Amino acid sequence: MAIKTAEYDAKVNELAAANNTIKNLNAILKYAEEKAKQADKLVADLEKEIQKANKEREKHGKEVEKVKTKTEAAEPMTKEEVDAIDITIR
Repeated sequence: MAIKTAEYDAKVNELAAANNTIKNLNAILKYAEEKAKQADKLVADLEKEIQKANKEREKHGKEVEKVKTKTEAAEPMTKEEVDAIDITIR
C-alpha cells in the first residue's frame, strides 16, 4: 500500500508540475499575442507614413519637373549680374 501511495503522490506532483508549465506557457502566449498586436499596429502606422511620404515625394517630383521645364533654356547669371544683385541688397 505504501508503494501505491508513493506512486500516487509522485503522479500528483508530476501533474502539478505539468499544470504549472501549462500556466507559464499560457502566460507567455498571452504576452506574445499582446506584442503581436502592438507590432501589427506599428506596421499599419508605418504603412500609412510610407504612403504619406510617397505622396509627398511624388508631389515634390512634379514640382522639380516644373522648375526644370521652366529653366532648361536658362543661362547662368554673369558675374556682373550677380554683383548688381549683391549691391542692391546691401
